[in-house]
Amino acid sequence: MKLFYYFRVKFKLILKKFCIVPSFCKECGRNVHDFVVDDNIWNKVGKHIKNGHVLCYDCFCEKCRHAGLPDVWRLVKH
Repeated sequence: MKLFYYFRVKFKLILKKFCIVPSFCKECGRNVHDFVVDDNIWNKVGKHIKNGHVLCYDCFCEKCRHAGLPDVWRLVKH
C-alpha cells in the first residue's frame, strides 16, 4: 500500500506543475482539509515529517505516535 501512496503523491506533484491541484497530504496523497493543532505539538511532530508539511488527519496521527504523543487526534466513528 505504501507504494500506491508514493505513486499517488508523485502523480499529484507532477499534475500540480500543469494545473491547479487542491492541497494533498505529502505522505499518502489524499486531499486534505484544514484542522487546528497547537504550535507546540506541531513543532514536535514536524521533526518526523519528510516530504512537506501538509498532512491528512490519519498521517498526522501516525506522526504524533512516532513523536511519542498520545493518540488523541484520530477521528473515529461512534
